[in-house]
Amino acid sequence: MASAKEIVYNWRNLISGGRLSDDDIPSYSQLKFILNYKRLQYLRQDYAKNFFDNDLMYQDLGCLELEPVDSAECCHFETGCTIYRTKQILPYPLRLLDRLGFKINAINKTKRFELILPERAPFIGYTKYPSLTEKVYWLNGRLYMRGLYAINARVIAENPEDVKRFSCDGEACYTDNNQYPLPGDMIDLITKDILATELKALISLGQDLENNAKDDMYERTSQ
Repeated sequence: MASAKEIVYNWRNLISGGRLSDDDIPSYSQLKFILNYKRLQYLRQDYAKNFFDNDLMYQDLGCLELEPVDSAECCHFETGCTIYRTKQILPYPLRLLDRLGFKINAINKTKRFELILPERAPFIGYTKYPSLTEKVYWLNGRLYMRGLYAINARVIAENPEDVKRFSCDGEACYTDNNQYPLPGDMIDLITKDILATELKALISLGQDLENNAKDDMYERTSQ
């Protein structure tokens, strides 16, 4: 597997034939933006076809602390019922066909929790086997559940860089030097795709060699 930095620099080398300079187009940030949205497209297509979500797609957010709040969460109203939610706003997950791209577990990762719709939360106690699986729901960027002070969450984040602000064993859970959350076989597919689409369009544009906001290649060849 490769990191985001390795994937992007490979693309830049393919574009320039190994000759890079600070004036190269497209930029590192632009290519990384393309990589991120192409990743979402391919992951969703793969899930739609195979209904299998490989763990390589997920990023671990470490142990997430929960805090008690009133279930109403309104400034001037309270219900008197307490529920627990994650202290941090979580990365927005990829929208899969039948669910959101989350895997929620106990902190020892041996017990999986079920992600439900917020509207189902009031009826948890009325299910046939309410104690077999803890229920969690996602609302306004946070995860909610009853009675626990910490959980573990893994996410197929829309933007992998959103995971940088989470701590795993005292370090950032993700950097551009970490393994990019994408199965290795998809890197080649995405590379061929963008070379024939986005990058082909970008490469066809002439560079502004004289920094004068003009297509200098066109100016020279048209004289």
